[in-house]
Amino acid sequence: MILATLIVRILLGIILVIFPINALFIKAFKPKMPEKAQMVMNTFSETGYLLTFIQGTELIIGIALLTGYLTPLALLILLPISINILLFHTFLAPPVVGPGLFIFLMNVFLIYAYRFEYTNLLIP
Repeated sequence: MILATLIVRILLGIILVIFPINALFIKAFKPKMPEKAQMVMNTFSETGYLLTFIQGTELIIGIALLTGYLTPLALLILLPISINILLFHTFLAPPVVGPGLFIFLMNVFLIYAYRFEYTNLLIP
């Protein structure tokens, strides 16, 4: 279980570092999205801050997961983001549900693996 947790943590951290760096700085890989998904992404971009904020948060979480620093906190912050990624892929880009589901399941697995770290939050 410890080895699986380490592998999933590192893999999720790599995903959460590579994709935001590409989106924020390199812009080498821009996937073709369905019309609804592209409309949502354009709206996020037009706000001037929202897309950058989300990608910056993902980058910080990815670095935290790769270093192992404050991993339980990083996983809790990532939970609503991973749910949104899953819902985005499910409803706005339906043929490609896999990446969103993969990220969400890795996050849930890691939260389960670190469940004992959350006892002080759940039990008064």
